[in-house]
Amino acid sequence: MNYRHAFHAGNFADVHKHVVLLALFERLKRKPKPLFYLDTHAGRGWYDLRSAEAARGREWQSGVAQVARTAPVSADLRRYVQALSSVTASDLTRYPGSPAFAMQQLRDVDRIVLVEQQITEAQALEQYAHNRRGVAVVCGDGYGALKTYLPPRENRGLVLIDPPFESDREFSQVLTALQLGLSRWPNGLFALWYPIKAGRESHRLHEALRNTALRKLLLLELNVRPADAPLGLNGSGMIIANPPWQFDDEMRPALSELHLLLDPERSGGSAVECLVAE
Repeated sequence: MNYRHAFHAGNFADVHKHVVLLALFERLKRKPKPLFYLDTHAGRGWYDLRSAEAARGREWQSGVAQVARTAPVSADLRRYVQALSSVTASDLTRYPGSPAFAMQQLRDVDRIVLVEQQITEAQALEQYAHNRRGVAVVCGDGYGALKTYLPPRENRGLVLIDPPFESDREFSQVLTALQLGLSRWPNGLFALWYPIKAGRESHRLHEALRNTALRKLLLLELNVRPADAPLGLNGSGMIIANPPWQFDDEMRPALSELHLLLDPERSGGSAVECLVAE
């Protein structure tokens, strides 16, 4: 694969994903018992916003740059801004990926497995994580990691499935991956990210999920452009399997506030709804 997340680091989809991810970490840490975190498509951990890749589209300027120096009202958006400030020291020359946020937020008693298929990205991630206790960086297939590491011995924690969606087959692959993961760890907490574009792939994913035997699926979407805008990424979606209690009600204020910050023309919207009930 040729995908490099550096082109898109810090864009509105990253902000959406990381606001939700940090909210899930916070709920999991309310209990003192150790937890397990698996990131199936981890990337390199940190992204240089001054790089040629990031400068090409400057997507971060309409994403993290619009949020980083605000004073959010909602607790979960405020948590993201505080975490971002902590790991970047208010310096927007770099943007932390999901692994960096995980290593910041999770505890020494927790176990982290970060899987990345591209060797150069995995090597960069390993260099970044080498001094962090309880972290394993694996260069390999993220979907295969679901078989290798699930169920975890901790029997509580989170799996993030966040592939690049570079292949036309990716939507069917993530559906299969979520089914596999939940078959091996039925009570596990899973977060699946997907892009929202002009085609109906995301809608087909929703319908496919409704037609499975899976239950307790929550949908969280953020759209910054009309759903039928023909070019580029219109929105960011996440499916949460086995969401924490009242997570839907608690996330609505954060996503509504985030939409106001990232979509000043009000051409999109946000949605928090039950996709499949218990």
